[in-house]
Amino acid sequence: MTSDMRIRNETNDDIAAIAEVTVAAFRDLEISNQTEHFIIDALRAAEVLALSLVAEVDGRVVGHIAFSPVTLSDGTPDW
Repeated sequence: MTSDMRIRNETNDDIAAIAEVTVAAFRDLEISNQTEHFIIDALRAAEVLALSLVAEVDGRVVGHIAFSPVTLSDGTPDW
């Protein structure tokens, strides 16, 4: 039996699951300070996430991707 993946916009009900998925994704990476989920929360609180999507299988969040604009250190905006 195969499960279908669904991609959709995040909702407030997804916030805890997004944190769990993010922690799991970065847990074993040497380059990580284990703060990625806090960064996502801060961007969400600042209302600067231009797009935040979850991947869902059988009603469970299994992935997350988010985009927000940045300004480069040389001042170049809108990246």
